[in-house]
Amino acid sequence: MRVIGFASGKGGVGKSTIALNLGLILAQAGHKVVVIDADIHMANLGVLLGVETNPITLHNVLKGENSIHDAIYEGPYGLKYAPSSLSMDRSGLELGKLADAVKELSDYEFILIDCPPGIGEDAEAALAASQEIIIVLTPEPSSLADALKTKAIAEHEGANILGLVLNMTLGDKTEVQPSDLATVMDIPILAILPEDIEVRRASATQKPVVIRSPASKFVAGINILAAKLLGKKVVPQPKPRKGFLSSIFSFFSRLF
Repeated sequence: MRVIGFASGKGGVGKSTIALNLGLILAQAGHKVVVIDADIHMANLGVLLGVETNPITLHNVLKGENSIHDAIYEGPYGLKYAPSSLSMDRSGLELGKLADAVKELSDYEFILIDCPPGIGEDAEAALAASQEIIIVLTPEPSSLADALKTKAIAEHEGANILGLVLNMTLGDKTEVQPSDLATVMDIPILAILPEDIEVRRASATQKPVVIRSPASKFVAGINILAAKLLGKKVVPQPKPRKGFLSSIFSFFSRLF
């Protein structure tokens, strides 16, 4: 059993989309997978799948009302998932129950946790429930600074940080370059995912991009990520030239 948390310093970096589509690829390859939406404040995994309401959710589990098995559903494309509630009611939630719930899922090969963004108690609980962490960020200085904070918290929780996924890249020289990330974060880059219109179209139609546009560049990057998690050899992605931000962010890396 591998419990992999997808974390980010801020919202809007595509973390949920990556976790969902990776889960589908692993499931299509014959692996037993469940994706858990642990973002109790801004749940959207069910929305991305086109399923917006579920009778039992992770909220019921965290309140001690149900088992995690009661909150797992089979999605439209055969993917098992555990949604959070879209309700604004957060009363009675015991965040520490998430780690206990995950331990009940030992029959799964991959448990992918869509962690809440930021550094709040809910994010810490999701990181603590994860054995391994993938940090998702976009090629902007602010996203990199937030990712450093996320890395520090994940290390504090004792999780093994697998690496980074750089999402929504345009290939522009003004972006934070992969070489900057490698220098500042001191952890490997697992995948570089482009800004892809197919991702937005998939979100608008509530159909995962790996199903709607399997030949897209984004899905190609997710396949690389899946191959690395499975220990398969992949053709290296081209290395962009070194950016000028390495020296600037070396200061931040020393802080965390």
